[in-house]
Amino acid sequence: MSKSQQYGSKGQSWHPDFIRYMEFIANHETYRGMPDAFNEENKIQWEAPSNRSSGEYKDTHHKRREWWRRKAVSISIDPQSAKWISRTARQIHPTLKKPCKLCGRVMELRYVYPSSTFLKRLIKMGYVDESFPLEPFERITDLVTRLVEVFGDSVFSHLPDLLQTSEIVPPNLEPNLPDWLDWIEKEYVPQEPSILSPGAMSNAPDRFDGFHSFNLCCRSSADKGRSQSNLRAYTTDRRVFEYWTEGNWIAADRLMGRIRADFSGESCFNGHPGPCSADHVGPLSLGFTHRPEFQLLCKRCNSAKNNRMSLREVVHLRKVEAAGETVISWHSKALWDLRKNDVLDEETALRLSKILRDNRHTLMSVLQRIDDARHFTFLATFLELEYAEQKVEFVNLHIENHITQFERISYLPRETKYVEEQKARRCRVAFESLRDYFRKITRNAYVVTTSQIEGKIVDALEFLERSSSEIQKLDKQISKLLSSSSEIQGEESFRAIVERIPREHPVNFVEAKTRITEAMHLVAVELSNQWNSDRYVRGELNLDS
Repeated sequence: MSKSQQYGSKGQSWHPDFIRYMEFIANHETYRGMPDAFNEENKIQWEAPSNRSSGEYKDTHHKRREWWRRKAVSISIDPQSAKWISRTARQIHPTLKKPCKLCGRVMELRYVYPSSTFLKRLIKMGYVDESFPLEPFERITDLVTRLVEVFGDSVFSHLPDLLQTSEIVPPNLEPNLPDWLDWIEKEYVPQEPSILSPGAMSNAPDRFDGFHSFNLCCRSSADKGRSQSNLRAYTTDRRVFEYWTEGNWIAADRLMGRIRADFSGESCFNGHPGPCSADHVGPLSLGFTHRPEFQLLCKRCNSAKNNRMSLREVVHLRKVEAAGETVISWHSKALWDLRKNDVLDEETALRLSKILRDNRHTLMSVLQRIDDARHFTFLATFLELEYAEQKVEFVNLHIENHITQFERISYLPRETKYVEEQKARRCRVAFESLRDYFRKITRNAYVVTTSQIEGKIVDALEFLERSSSEIQKLDKQISKLLSSSSEIQGEESFRAIVERIPREHPVNFVEAKTRITEAMHLVAVELSNQWNSDRYVRGELNLDS
């Protein structure tokens, strides 16, 4: 097949990954004998609609239906049985995966993606909150694994209700994740349960491979419950990744899940009855760390707090920090240190919240410049991916004065497929959010810059240009994943590269981060000097931005 062949329809080019997939399928032994496989220009005849009434290929649809009938018989599927052609298409497919014609996203052809009905069940059971964001088009086994990782063994008692359909009654399995995953893979998915969906619906004989060209990611008009915009509406706050905060995110996520599972009925810090959820005492959006300590707030109080800190919370953070714990990320520490002791009342607590918010805007602008320069491996070293390798449990976890308390954390090594999945998810969301950040922030996005700050950033970029050939190669691979010509391919593409991100930072990475840290210290000085300015004393800034 000539690489010069062009495909498209209605003025829109088909994704190059989909074209490569077409060439793979059209030349595969499985589809030998497909009628009218190529036209007179040697282009693949991918589509064979039934409504062609004239022309050389007006009978292609009918000829291909006969091909599919013979193929079904050859693999012992009765052409008179229900869904015979879709079962045939799925059974003979050589990979059971295909890219989307529009965006290139690769999705499975098995029934592995939760439908809107399943997601509504999950939401109704109370699992979905800030501790458990839903990811668009996450496989059922990945979703169940993540549920157990976050909420613990209590999930197993709910799995039968989550997975049951009118035709499938889950067995009474032991509360053991490998046993449940094995049953889902070998018994549940092959039965094509009604609350799951394939990545693309069957469409034989209209399409060469027997499946719709648009995957679920782009075929919203055919299934509005599975549209990406609909799924994203279910997705909750992902600020842990979005704001590039430090902290043991595995332990913090696990604690958030324990609160949801075991302590949601506790009363709110402000005296309101539950249910309550885990609230960061220091907001992630202001640069504070994602660490395993939370206060319980009801929905109304959590919403009212927004990105603001109270005097009580600042005092608490100072006390925790004095005891030796890191409460704020490297990029915001300089500003926190300059002004944390000036918070004496609610007004100054709000003032510090505003000024830290502008520090975050400035940080994101610096990170975007590094992203624009395509130094992706360096950025990935900020994500602390190694925490995914830990399995944590809290010894003697309890609630005291509406704040989580525990005797100690028990750490065990974790070596499972889920480790790579978590690392890949953190990479994908962080890079995706970084690129979206200033498209969402349209007002009050004050970015601090001076010639000295600019000099430090330029120095950092120059150090990054000295990366080894291996790092440059990895940068190019990540760049390809983030290419604007296609949607981010989800976690699957990142899994192959996360283990190659260096744990021991190269010298030029260390030097670059030193310069950026120095730049953020200069930013802190500039912002601190505006402590008494109208912007922070009397300005009614929207802290949502």
